[in-house]
Amino acid sequence: MPFELADFGGTFLTSAPVRDGDHVSPGINAYVQWFIPVGRRPMSLLLVHGGGGQGSDFIRTPDGRPGWVHSFLRAGYATYVIDRPGHGRSHWNNRALGPTAPAADYDALYSRFIEPEKERLWSDAVAHNRWPADPLAGDRFMAGQGPMADSLASSQRHVEAIAEQLFRMTGPTIIVSHSMGAPCGWALSALGGENVAAVVAAEPFGYPGMVHPLGVFDNGLVSTSYQGHHDPFARPIAVVTGEATWMREANARAAEFLRARAPVFEHIRLERHGITGNGHMLMSESNSDEIAGLMVRWLDLNIPS
Repeated sequence: MPFELADFGGTFLTSAPVRDGDHVSPGINAYVQWFIPVGRRPMSLLLVHGGGGQGSDFIRTPDGRPGWVHSFLRAGYATYVIDRPGHGRSHWNNRALGPTAPAADYDALYSRFIEPEKERLWSDAVAHNRWPADPLAGDRFMAGQGPMADSLASSQRHVEAIAEQLFRMTGPTIIVSHSMGAPCGWALSALGGENVAAVVAAEPFGYPGMVHPLGVFDNGLVSTSYQGHHDPFARPIAVVTGEATWMREANARAAEFLRARAPVFEHIRLERHGITGNGHMLMSESNSDEIAGLMVRWLDLNIPS
């Protein structure tokens, strides 16, 4: 179904420049792109990408189909897509952001994201069959991978630094996060308070006590204290998990934590809704439209109009 845009564009959110002796460089910044449909809903929607990815992950799939942005626009949401600090169009600046983790390579990501059914590093991987058939899809996915912070705490602090400007732009919004973007989403929720109507965490990274080379989850679903003073979980929340991902146990532990805290909570296991064969990159796989449609229906049921 086509949609008509009233506006689209993008801008950088910035913080104070960093001074190092006589050298002045940009501070923490993020790029935000927006798409405003005609007849928009009063609530907007913010897409927060994961790990070494970028906001373009949500705009088109690696085989060229319309991405989740299109699905949310068709549903009437003004949609904002962030390149988190140091990702995508917000280039990495060591003076402001600190050091990076080692870059992920084909060996690391193909076995978990693209073709886990071949390596079978976990039992459910055998069910994976939703990566796009286009032979260039994997290369396009890898082309979008870049550096990320060398700690979860740093990633959280980076996004907290631009949160005030971000919420002035989005107004009341729904956060849809993916993977390592989930801790940033919880941090944004703690800062946004009533501005955040709901959170949908797709394949969220982390659970209480999880130990990872980039940090330990010592503060529930994040690794460090929140800069915000609002309860990040005091709103409807959904966790979305694929049938064939390695995240199933981790997502179940996160869901147990959230179920006791959110006023409305659902752990959406896609196969229980007839959506099968999905790995970790839900927005990139061949049935991405079905997944987005399920999210829209969940939001319609659980957020007051």
